[in-house]
Amino acid sequence: MLNEGYVLFKSLERCGIRAPNRHRDVSEPGRKEGLVVGLNEKGTVQTLEYRKAEEMVKLWTIRDGKQNSFPILKLQRPLWKVDQNDIIRKSRDAEVEKKNLLFQYNHKLNITNVEENWWERLQIKVKQLQPIIQGDIINFSALYELTKRFLLTEKVDLFLSSLLDKLRELQTEIKYSLLETILIGNKWDRNKNEYRAEVPLVLDLSDWEKYQARIASPKMESFVNQCLFNMMGKDGNNKSKYSSALSGINVELENDKFPSPKLPIIGETFLFAVNKDTPCQSRYGKTSTDIIPIGRKESIAIQDSLRWITNKEREQKTWTSVPSGKVEIRNKKKSPKNDLLIAYLENKPDINVNKAHMLGGVSKNDFSESNYEATAKIAIDALKGKDIVKTNNFIRIFTLRKADPGRTHVSLQRVYTISELVQADEAWREAAKNCPIFSLPFFRKEIERIMAKQQSKSESISQFLNSNESNAIFLSPSCPFPADFVRLTQKQWIRFGQDTSSVAGASLGDIYDVFFDLQNRQTHLTESLLDLTIQKTQSLLIGIGNADHKNEIYSFYSEARFTVLKTISAFSIYLYKLGIKKENYMKDTFFYIGRFLSLIDTLHFEWCTNVRDGNIPPQLLGNAHLQIALDNPVSAFDILSRRINVYQAWTKKEKGEQAKLGRWAVGELGKISDLLAEKTLPASTTSVERAQILLGYLSRPEKKPETDLAKEIST
Repeated sequence: MLNEGYVLFKSLERCGIRAPNRHRDVSEPGRKEGLVVGLNEKGTVQTLEYRKAEEMVKLWTIRDGKQNSFPILKLQRPLWKVDQNDIIRKSRDAEVEKKNLLFQYNHKLNITNVEENWWERLQIKVKQLQPIIQGDIINFSALYELTKRFLLTEKVDLFLSSLLDKLRELQTEIKYSLLETILIGNKWDRNKNEYRAEVPLVLDLSDWEKYQARIASPKMESFVNQCLFNMMGKDGNNKSKYSSALSGINVELENDKFPSPKLPIIGETFLFAVNKDTPCQSRYGKTSTDIIPIGRKESIAIQDSLRWITNKEREQKTWTSVPSGKVEIRNKKKSPKNDLLIAYLENKPDINVNKAHMLGGVSKNDFSESNYEATAKIAIDALKGKDIVKTNNFIRIFTLRKADPGRTHVSLQRVYTISELVQADEAWREAAKNCPIFSLPFFRKEIERIMAKQQSKSESISQFLNSNESNAIFLSPSCPFPADFVRLTQKQWIRFGQDTSSVAGASLGDIYDVFFDLQNRQTHLTESLLDLTIQKTQSLLIGIGNADHKNEIYSFYSEARFTVLKTISAFSIYLYKLGIKKENYMKDTFFYIGRFLSLIDTLHFEWCTNVRDGNIPPQLLGNAHLQIALDNPVSAFDILSRRINVYQAWTKKEKGEQAKLGRWAVGELGKISDLLAEKTLPASTTSVERAQILLGYLSRPEKKPETDLAKEIST
């Protein structure tokens, strides 16, 4: 990460962009609600003010390690130790009654050696801080006054006792959930077998109106930053200059620790982290910052550059969240894990173009206008329209992944030219058209439910919602984002598409290698990704195909139907990248096999509707043999040849309108049988051939009798 961060820093430097300077020890607290705790002149708690999580994250604190933070303290454990089965935890009373019940308790403060040691470390840290911030008494004297008041309370039990007294006094002004968290905890830690609080407490002065700036104000943060940098310049332990591993220039090396900025998606990010107690780290006689010599100013510049590029205002432009292809365990359940993607133009990193969204976005199941084609068109048109952007300019892409709480590593790193990006986009959109006719219905009620959550609606959907004549809208496969393919392979569909489990998926780097493969040379990788996609989605495709042919498509949620559309797009793109275009594969053996099985379903459904009085089996005949055909077409056709006669005979016997669709299916089956007779059916298949079979099975015929799907759904 140091290399990628340094390249970013040099890019900003060349363009005259100066990222806001922040000392390595200054950071923002986590996104959790908390309290501003006002200390009086005696050092005891005098006032309390509630702060929302959105407000808390905008504040600042000086942090030395995980636990030592000032002026924002993190209350790790609740004030009282209350059993899991206590009546207060099971109470369903209203908030007022629960507060009264809660404050009937008078437990002993939950103070252990951990809290006592924490407070002792904070006292030492604040004493060290005092002379550093003593410079400007007039404008920023509030912070110095706070350190004096804080040091008056030498024992943690005195501070917590005064906090508890003030909570009792102001209980009506603080919501119950926060009181519960502070007093008895609401998060069970299985590893430590105890409840946790984890509430941020912002120390301030109770009489803050007397001072020029409040403790948590941005002005105070700037002052603290400057004081810490001044102290760093006076450090006499590191005056010798040595060659930097990044720049090769003789600089004052960082000999303490590297910065750890908080970045979106992945949180606290150590630029370089090793555990000095791990034996292998000291094999060559060096640990910590000695392993890789970096200039102190360089490390801070890298931190500032990463914070600048991931500023909230640049979301979707220079950074976004992308699926990593990995899974993590949350509450004993597997869930997909996300990485942080950073994408910027090397010669113009501040250009206002949604390139990160184009490369890292995922399609949303909300009919919104934020699809790949719309996003890519805006981004590409903007890049083409900028005189300062040349076709040979580089766009740098890298993703950061949280391996564990202490380690963040670069999971992807690529460099492309603008010309390559433009050509890749054109080829990608063309490849997405490489699919047969197919659509799925999305029903009025679920569209209304989904669209109700959206602030903006596309014109076509709005018109549809205002119409009383339509019950469903039919959507076809559209061009997906590259990152959609990662998300697509992160779910294993089972039970004919009725259930899923989270699994590791494809890597975004592999998808990019296919996306930017302008000469279509990555055949082995493309086939591998196609095979992986089939493995993950085959059960869903078989299940939804069966439901489609039975007119029971409503049994699948909209998420499953959207996944089918994206899967068909993926198949189409992979086949295109392999040089297999629909003009050819739709006239080839394996597509015909799929169409044959689809027509068998139609014939079987019509027979069951008319002969068995609508008693439809769970699986139609073609669908029941689809899995066999995907592995061994010869075996599937051999079995079907012995079972199809009864249905063909019915269409010949029944001359009325009831058998019209059945007769049409038999006629189409005859045409496909003649075409297949000229070809040799294989006894095994490849992933490329299985994809064509599935596309053939799911595709719609170009012509069909009047009893089409739209009419069947509306009835």
